[in-house]
Amino acid sequence: MMRRIILIALFAAAIYLPGCAAVVFTVAQKAYEDRSTEGQITDAKIHARILNLLSSTDPKLPIDVNTDVWRRRVLFTGALDDPGLRRGIEKTVSKDGRIRAIYNHIQIVPKRVKERRRSARGGGESTKEKVGQAISDAWMGAKIKLRLLAADDVKSVNYRWQVVLNRVYVIGTAGSRAERGLVLHILRTTKGVKSVTSHIEIDPR
Repeated sequence: MMRRIILIALFAAAIYLPGCAAVVFTVAQKAYEDRSTEGQITDAKIHARILNLLSSTDPKLPIDVNTDVWRRRVLFTGALDDPGLRRGIEKTVSKDGRIRAIYNHIQIVPKRVKERRRSARGGGESTKEKVGQAISDAWMGAKIKLRLLAADDVKSVNYRWQVVLNRVYVIGTAGSRAERGLVLHILRTTKGVKSVTSHIEIDPR
């Protein structure tokens, strides 16, 4: 219970006091994860390589594509207007022998939708119409985090999720079927969520 209270307090601070508070929250979160230190390092290296690949392809591509790595499994989400690029990213990343699974959920959308999302996420000047969806996704993501942090019998630090155009994609490890079911219930009942795609493994603690 005390750990949950500490994490909730740190997350609240990270929302209203970005920067150092966000860094402290991330460090605290990693300290409570079930991943080993070696596992965290391996995942971080995989993540860094992917970001380098995306940036070398297009400096703005990391804005369009979200990358989450958990126990050597990679979850791609985001929005692109080029199906070929979507396939190419997965094909190139799959050559990394450390990766044991890739889940490619990058949505293919009209170019104007991709550009609006990129503009909003990249911090560029945009109209309220353009930034609205990005704000909606970010707000849903924050609500999900708070609900998971507050839930009994859920170790929220073992999950990573992204909200893209009101759709939630989650990866992580649950300690039981009951925990996984509770996590999915929270995601599905968060206001505004259209669908939930899960890649949660069960690993009894």
